[in-house]
Amino acid sequence: MSIDKNTFRYRLSNVIAWIGLLGTVTFSGFTAFAFLVLIVGNSNAGAEDFLIPSLGLFATCALINYLMVGNMRLLPWRDVEGQE
Repeated sequence: MSIDKNTFRYRLSNVIAWIGLLGTVTFSGFTAFAFLVLIVGNSNAGAEDFLIPSLGLFATCALINYLMVGNMRLLPWRDVEGQE
């Protein structure tokens, strides 16, 4: 599928791809911090609660991109396939 780089859809695709990746990184950071707090505090309460929303956000952004431009764009710095 070919998409013009000067269109709103292409720019929105870029924003959605970066939101998905940055959201995943942010939630993963929260998960790592929560595990550290639990290790220091000797508790086993749900630190993994941040991981599921993180992967859900990433999957949702990838699905929206797939429906909008025909490419999931899991790595935002990669261009939409079919473009030179």
